[in-house]
Amino acid sequence: MSQNSAQDKTEEASSQKLRKAREEGQIARSKELSSAGLLLLGGFAMQWMVPSFGRFFAELMKRPQRFDWQGARDPQMMVHWTAEALINMLWVLLPLFAFLALMLVLLSSLPGGMVLTWKKIFPSAEKLNPLKGLKRMFSSHSLMELLKSVLKILLIGSTLALLLQHQWPTLLMMNRMPPQAAMEQALRILSQAFILLGGVQMLIAVLDVPYQRWSLNKQLRMTKQEVKDEHKNSEGRPEIKARIRQVQAMLARARIEQRVPQADVIIVNPTHYAVAIKYDPQRANAPFVIAKGVDGMAERIRQVAKQHDKMVMSLPELTRAIYYSTRIDQEVPAGLYTAVAYVLNHVLQLRAYQAGKGRKPNPLAPLHVPPELRQPER
Repeated sequence: MSQNSAQDKTEEASSQKLRKAREEGQIARSKELSSAGLLLLGGFAMQWMVPSFGRFFAELMKRPQRFDWQGARDPQMMVHWTAEALINMLWVLLPLFAFLALMLVLLSSLPGGMVLTWKKIFPSAEKLNPLKGLKRMFSSHSLMELLKSVLKILLIGSTLALLLQHQWPTLLMMNRMPPQAAMEQALRILSQAFILLGGVQMLIAVLDVPYQRWSLNKQLRMTKQEVKDEHKNSEGRPEIKARIRQVQAMLARARIEQRVPQADVIIVNPTHYAVAIKYDPQRANAPFVIAKGVDGMAERIRQVAKQHDKMVMSLPELTRAIYYSTRIDQEVPAGLYTAVAYVLNHVLQLRAYQAGKGRKPNPLAPLHVPPELRQPER
């Protein structure tokens, strides 16, 4: 089975693929929705224009009944009358056609918005491939379209039959009506047919719109490998890298603001590195790192520590060792237990002395950092 087969496409389409599909004109469109809107609007517009339509068509039907010897002898006059009738008909129908054309453009862009693309205009090799064509003929999408067509035929046929049954007495009476009244009645029946058919189409569109969205989302699904490849390609773009660094910096700053106030001590390099350490026996068996940073982040850690009256100690070798060997929320290495314990004990003694509950502690003795954990100065 092909790796890109439909069975392997289990991942939802990424925003990048959705954007590319939209640019290529792949949008969830429902022809039923635009057809329904056009029929409804056309029917209501026709009802509104029935009086003017009736007068014009009645006059048009009366014209051949007026016998004129001069017109009968002059072929050019007949041509003139025909051209005049066609022009008058065009002027009467032009507002309706212009309105429907505008509505067709607007309705065609629902849902999904308006997208202009040339790709859908030109034929693609895939569409000309007979094997691909056979596959599309027997696909689930084609089956759904067939079922939808059968449903439309049944509903539209039933609707027209009911309308004809209801209006049959009126149709039989029309040959005894004056021309204008008969034409107006015929246009009213036609507008009713448009409105009823538009309502039927709208019912179908209610089902078709979510189906088209589901079908497009299924078509645009990706394999796990495609997701990985796209992610890899996106990360290689400079603007994506810059955005990732920006987001990471924002998260790091937020973490510093939240966690440094919880630290027992902050050890620094003193300028390049800063590490915030906490000891909580209920959370871990050994002291652990809750925040760390280098350069600008290290400076921010020192600032937040100063704002919250946290002890800051300059221990370059120990700071570098912890920074490079320990992740955030990870316990310090076993080789640094003793050194960190001395630091925490010294902090407790200083706090007690500052609170007037003990004597001033002696300066902290040089701390031992195992050779395998030592890091060179920057």
